[in-house]
Amino acid sequence: MGPEAGGAIAFHRPGMLFIPPRLDDGVRRIVAEMRRIGIGVSILSAAEVAERFPFLDVASHHSPRRPDDPSFLEPTGRTIEGAVLEEDAGYVVSPGLATRSLREAAERAGARFLLRREVVGIERSGPRRFRLALEGGAPVEADVVVNAAGPHSSRVNGLAGVALPLRTRPLRREVHALANPLFAAGRGPCLPVVGDLDAGVYCRPEAGGRDLIVGTVDPECDELEWVEDPDDFRREVTEPYWRRQCLRLMQRLPEARLEPPRGIAALYDVTVADWYPIVDRTDVPGYYVAIGTSGSSFKTAPVLGRLLAEVIEACEGGRDTDRDPIELRLPRAGVTVDVRFLSRLRGRMGSTRTVIG
Repeated sequence: MGPEAGGAIAFHRPGMLFIPPRLDDGVRRIVAEMRRIGIGVSILSAAEVAERFPFLDVASHHSPRRPDDPSFLEPTGRTIEGAVLEEDAGYVVSPGLATRSLREAAERAGARFLLRREVVGIERSGPRRFRLALEGGAPVEADVVVNAAGPHSSRVNGLAGVALPLRTRPLRREVHALANPLFAAGRGPCLPVVGDLDAGVYCRPEAGGRDLIVGTVDPECDELEWVEDPDDFRREVTEPYWRRQCLRLMQRLPEARLEPPRGIAALYDVTVADWYPIVDRTDVPGYYVAIGTSGSSFKTAPVLGRLLAEVIEACEGGRDTDRDPIELRLPRAGVTVDVRFLSRLRGRMGSTRTVIG
């Protein structure tokens, strides 16, 4: 998942196929909203999925089961109700390279990065609002602090004495890689990103289409692996996790084959109640959060950054955004979004409670 030769960021657009357990009114409302703001999206029947993507099995596997369940391989006798296809969707080939490029652009605009400096204390006193103690370096004083610490977000809030109504926790994940069975046959480019809530996994091409990466969408039968210390967790892929995800993928993509485990283990920063990010002010003046992104916000980071910038500007200008919330104008889509669903005060909201959102 590192940079491709030449160091250029690539955004591939093979489309995304979303397979929900049911094509219900909730799914149709989302599709209608996507169309309203100009996103090219369509609803396919099971027959249309089979015709468009003949390498995908359209049998339904909902609700997903664990591979050690005796009924795991038994056919359900049902097909999926259909799927949602977003033709223009895609993915960044090298998130690491893209992140580095964003950092370099920020530096050209005047940002300064202090890398490998752990924040070990946050004091609220002195001539500035905050004094951040850094391990192995001079302290940093600031009037505005943004907690965007990912899996360490709850720990940083604790250092600042900030309590939120919604809790964030680090969650261990594994993402596995295996050979793309379509690549050798010259069909690699035809595989879209697949978000499969019916079977319990997501997958997409990787390494120029030679490989697939597969991750989980957390079906109810799988226990979530919460981590107490984000600096102390198992970083190696595990055989049970690998087998579970790959076998579920093979239910949808029968041409895929098991091979020796390879992949990565890392952490999500999850908003426990609903998996939506928290992008908001706090009850401490000058302290803001962009946390609880639940593994899904690399792609939404530009919008979240614009939103938080507007929240900070408004609050520092004296506006009470709790009583008078920000409405975010999306310049490319030309629509205004009510972003109260990202507020720390939103309460619990309905969602898929997965990386898909």
